[in-house]
This record gives sequence, C-alpha cells and structure tokens, in this order.
Amino acid sequence: MVYIRENSIYIFLVANKRLLRYAFLWGIPFAISCVLGWRLVREGTVFGPGGSAAAYAESLLLFILETAVLSVPAAAFAAVVMGGGRWKSGGKERNTEPKKRKAVWLFYSLCIFLCWLPVFLAYYPSVFAYDAEGQLYQVLAGDYSTHHPLVHTLFLGAFFRLGIAAGSCSAGMAVHSVVQMALMACAFGWALCFLYQRRVSGRVRALLFLFFAFFPANSVLAVSTTKDVLFAALVLLYTLSVYRVVCKENASEKQGVAVRKKELAVCVFCAVFMLLFRNNAVYAFVAGAPVIYAGLGERRRQKENGVQDAGVQKDDSLQKKKARKIYVCMMLLALAMYGVCAFSLKTAVHAQNGSPREMLSVPLQQMARTRVKEEEEIAPALRQELEKYISSEWVFAAYNPHLADPVKSRAVIHDDPAGLIRTWVRLGLAHPAVYIDAFLDNSLGLWYLWDTSHAQVYGIGTESGFGYLSTDNRVMPAGFEVEERSLLPGLRIFLERIVSDNEYSKIPVVRLLFAPALYWWLLWMYLVTVFYRKTYKEALPAVFLATYYLTLLLSPTVLVRYAYPLMVTISVLLPCLLAGAERESENTQ
Repeated sequence: MVYIRENSIYIFLVANKRLLRYAFLWGIPFAISCVLGWRLVREGTVFGPGGSAAAYAESLLLFILETAVLSVPAAAFAAVVMGGGRWKSGGKERNTEPKKRKAVWLFYSLCIFLCWLPVFLAYYPSVFAYDAEGQLYQVLAGDYSTHHPLVHTLFLGAFFRLGIAAGSCSAGMAVHSVVQMALMACAFGWALCFLYQRRVSGRVRALLFLFFAFFPANSVLAVSTTKDVLFAALVLLYTLSVYRVVCKENASEKQGVAVRKKELAVCVFCAVFMLLFRNNAVYAFVAGAPVIYAGLGERRRQKENGVQDAGVQKDDSLQKKKARKIYVCMMLLALAMYGVCAFSLKTAVHAQNGSPREMLSVPLQQMARTRVKEEEEIAPALRQELEKYISSEWVFAAYNPHLADPVKSRAVIHDDPAGLIRTWVRLGLAHPAVYIDAFLDNSLGLWYLWDTSHAQVYGIGTESGFGYLSTDNRVMPAGFEVEERSLLPGLRIFLERIVSDNEYSKIPVVRLLFAPALYWWLLWMYLVTVFYRKTYKEALPAVFLATYYLTLLLSPTVLVRYAYPLMVTISVLLPCLLAGAERESENTQ
C-alpha cells in the first residue's frame, strides 16, 4: 500500500536537493523530446526555419525556453513518483510452498488464456500477417535464409506442415494460435506469480492482469504469426530471471545450492532462446554485458557511522568477485550455446545469410533525405557520387521519413560498400542537420509520446488491415491458403476499429497506453528512481531492455511489435519497486 507523504509543492520548497536533481534527470530529457517532436511534426525539422545565423540563434533560444518551461511540470511529476511514496511492504519474498506458487501461476495463466479465447475466435484461425508469408515461402521451397530468425521460421513452419498433412493449412495455423496463446499466457502468469512472491499488492496485480488479458496489443498479438510475440515473452522471462538472481536479498545466504543453480540455469535457458528469436538481441545482450559486470561490483551499504571493519570489506570484495565470475560464466555459456544452436540450425537447413541492408536503414535514410531536401545544395561532384547509390530516378518518390524500406530495397550497396560508407560520411559532414532530422524522424515513435506515424506506417483502415497492428491476411500459393473465417464477427469489427482504424487515438488519456514511447519513458523513470533510492542492483535487470531499445533506434521503422518486449517487461518491472524494502529518509538525502 502506498501513501503520499510529500506533495509536489512541498518537495520543491523543502531542501531535498537530491530528489530535485533526479527529478530533473527525468524531466529535462522528457521535455526535450516533447519540443523536438513537436518541431519535427509541425515544421519538418528540429532546427527551425534557419536561413541565417540569427535565425538559428533565435531558434536555439526558443528551444531552451520551451524546454525549461516544460521540464518543470515534468520534473514535478517525476518527483512525486520517486519521492512522494513510501513503501510499507517488505522486500523479502513470500516463503510459499512450491505447490502454492504453481497454483498461483496456473490460476493467472488459465484466466489470461480464457480471456483471449474470444479474440482467437474473432480472428480464427490466426492473424496471418507481418512476415508469415515470406517465412512460409521458405518452408515450402526449402530455401531458408537468416533474414528472419530460423528458430521461429521452423516453429511456424512446423504448424504449417501439420496443417498440410491434415488437409487444411488454416487448421494448422489455428493450432499455432492456441499453442502460442498458451505459451504467452504462461509467461504472463509467471510474471504475475513473480509479483505475488515479491509481495506486490493485489490491486497492482489486478491492474496488470487486466492489461495482459484485455489490452489489444496483448490479445491480438497472442494469435499473430510475428516472431516478436514469443520474443517478448522470452525477454520478460529473462529479465525476471535476472532480477531473481541479482536482486534477492537472501539469495546467497538462505537459498539452497540446488535452488540457486536452478535459477541460474533458467536464466541461461531464457537468454539462449531470446537470442535465437531476434537477430538484434545479440547486439543488445553483448552491449549490456559490461554494464552488468560493473554493476555487480556494488558494495554493501556502510554502517550508520560510515565505517566498515576490515572483515566486512574483505567479505564484500569476495562476494563481488564471486558475483562477477558467475555472471561472466553465464554470459559466455549463453553466447556459446546460442552460437552452437544458430550454426546447427543454419547448417541443418542450408540457410543463406541475410542481407546486410537491414543494418544500413538509418544511413540510407539519411542519404535519401539529404538528396530530397538539399538536392540543389549538394556539391556537383558529391551528387554524382551519390547517384551511384541513391538514384534520382526513384528517390524523390520513394523516400518516406518514417519508413526506410522503400529506399533500402532500391539502394545499390553491393557493388562498392566501401564507397557507400565514404559517400555517407562526406555527405553527413556537409549536411549534418539533415542527417539529424532523418534519424529523429525515422525513430519518432520511440521517443515522442504524441507521435501517430507508428500507427500508420503502412496505411490505415479495416479494409487494408493496416494501422496500429497489422491484421491483414497474407496471400499464399494455391492449395496452401490460410482462409479467414471469423467465428465472432462482431468482436472482430470492434477490435478492428481499435487496431486498424486507430479509434483509440480519439480517447485523450487511454491513447497514451498505445504509444511505444510511453514504455521507454517508464523504463527511464524506473532507472532514475532506482538510482535515486540507491538500490543500484535493481537497475541491472533493465540493462538489456535499455540496450535493446538502442538497437530499435536503428530499425527501418517504428512498429508496435518491435517495442512489444519493452511494453510487457517494464510493466512488470515497475511494480517491483513497490515491493522493495522500506527506504529510510536519510539514505536519499
């Protein structure tokens, strides 16, 4: 149970300088995102009209003033969240018997699964959208590629082949939907059971249950064929398993060795499958490793007199070395197992390597935007060099500031990749402002809370099946069709108004729950709060989420399914703060 002990006015009047610093650490970046996003949407650039040094100076001054004005209420909100509550519940987990934990897990999982059944019937046999067509063409032709994660292509293909053997591809995809629903429900049920063990209040768990069971992004994606669904579940399980390993107060002293090893094994298992289900997860995993390694070196809190005896310091040093050693072994084992599994799958199906174009989404967007916006300002020699990669014959019609695919699919990169990189650098040095605008426009939905482009990247409307989510039924060859046959057409029409017609955007507050950027700012709030309270180890489970978010900034576009792992995971991590041990006021002064 939470109670407010300080309101925002009191916080700003009382000399709690530490709280103010951390409140503005959240508030200022949020204010900057609002100002930059508004400028980008309204004016097409974050630099203002420009044209002269005086115009740029005026634009910069206005930017500073706008940011300063917006950062005050944003920081006030952050201060109330970080310092306005004191948590009465203890940090130790409930010492429940395994049977009790399994019963709680089963209860939540079954309830979520039953709540999703009507959605499954409405979209029967499945939401056969996104990359399903391309992946299953690989299965039918026996010509595989690592462009999409092989493990998911084979997983999806297994149910498709089951349908072929049964005489109905639709029936095979229906089985896929049921199995995926069960797996996702078990993952969310396990997360709610985790919060139950952490003594999170019943009200918070009830709200999170409603989010998992009825929020359209969860219920509709549960029956979707995109790889991001199971990947999101694996990210959630991996994050919570890391939390159990590094954040349990009694982990080293009171846990049995067998239980401890089991938790470490679960963490490695989740990490391996998580890496197999998303190509960019490997980069995020490796990038976050040094941060976690450094974070495991946190020292114990000093005694009240600020002095630790030599024995405590020695014990602290040994615990730190042991924790780091265990983590390094876990990380190396996970990467080794991932490498063996990935190589084995690739060899078994003779898969070809994916195209390097995916890694060039942002650079190609920057080059294309420069050509579109500054064609007359580009030096003739540089324009001639640029023509070899980004041709004027198609770039003006193909360029979309929020989607790199049209440019990425047409750009010439294989003939001279080194030349492409040199041209990108030279063009960027000549037109840095356009490069910045291109990057921000392409990732707008990930950081600007009021962005709408992410919900209409491919179009909008029930007829097309595009909008906030893709629910269009992809076309397969004759004899292998997956036919839509809604068993609850009324419910499907209602859901399509939300996820295809984007009707949710008309509801002032609720619309924010659909914004991918919201979950980044919640993650940032989580991290800032953890550092304000000096519970630094609680930041470690969120490291992968942060590094994964950074990889999304380099994606070809912003889609809800890309941010889905962040959405479901931070929604569980935040309540963990509600279950921390009571923080004494002197620890945060």
